[in-house]
Amino acid sequence: MNTFQKNIKEWGLKTFPMATKDSIICHLQKEVKELKESYNPEEAADCFILLCHLANKLGCDLLEEAEKKMVINKQRKWGKPDKDGVVEHIRF
Repeated sequence: MNTFQKNIKEWGLKTFPMATKDSIICHLQKEVKELKESYNPEEAADCFILLCHLANKLGCDLLEEAEKKMVINKQRKWGKPDKDGVVEHIRF
């Protein structure tokens, strides 16, 4: 586990001992909404911190998982943007 995520784990366990996967995801949804409304880098940081906190609850290293997922993403074919500008991979 990377050092940053370890620091988040220690802080999260001490500061939010009752946090659950679901409560972290609910909080993340609120922070993503705030990010969408403001485009403030601090809100992006809040989202990242919450993802690290969630990864700790899931028992995984978020950076390691992201690196593995990028290997998959680089091999995928990607479609065209939808009405919101979202581009998803083509599902076979």
